[in-house]
Amino acid sequence: MNFKRILISVLSFCLILCIFAGCSPVDRNYGVSSEVDTAEPEPVPVENDEIMSSDRVMSKYFDISLFDEENYADIYLGKKFKLDTEFLGQTLKVPATLEEMEDAGWTLADGNTYDSNSLVFSYETIDVIFINADGIGILTQMYNSSRSSVKLSECNVVKIMLENNYYSDPENFNEFSINGIVNNMAVTDIINTLGTPSHFYKVSDTCYYLDYFITKKDRRNGITVYINPIDDVILSVEYSYYK
Repeated sequence: MNFKRILISVLSFCLILCIFAGCSPVDRNYGVSSEVDTAEPEPVPVENDEIMSSDRVMSKYFDISLFDEENYADIYLGKKFKLDTEFLGQTLKVPATLEEMEDAGWTLADGNTYDSNSLVFSYETIDVIFINADGIGILTQMYNSSRSSVKLSECNVVKIMLENNYYSDPENFNEFSINGIVNNMAVTDIINTLGTPSHFYKVSDTCYYLDYFITKKDRRNGITVYINPIDDVILSVEYSYYK
């Protein structure tokens, strides 16, 4: 009797082993999707650091993308550039001493705040009006480049500003030629002659100025042309050389 029980128990145990042996191992990933997420990651936005001029008037005349948000560009006349200036048919160069201006027929006009003996502080710039024998006046700037105060007579004329009266009096205007820039030029003519400016500035809808710097180191040097972009005319011209 005991033998039968033992035999039955052994057979039952073997049967259970056979049942488990025939089963597949447990799949720990059962019920979990086996698909790989192939979706591409969201692109990382790239900030555009390039800031360009928003002016839409000067963009008619030159490539506005060359200018930054303050309307400056890395464009210069170059170290080899030389001023070639004439006014009323005579050479009017800068820098020039007071004596050189007088030799050319230009004297200090009455009413100037400074006379030849006035004291000018170190590195100070003074506005001075000169007049010729015909009563024609020009506005200039004189500069004390020394480290001490000196008399005005020891300073140089470093900038000359010429108004363009061609359109108000075309029969009797004060003729100038500043490196090829003449009274009756349009804006396109200026660009064709001097090229794209180093800087431009909007004073008003009817007045812009175009700056031409000689080098990057000194933005005072060069030529400035004031224009009316609506009438497409030159209002005035300035040229300077600080030394």
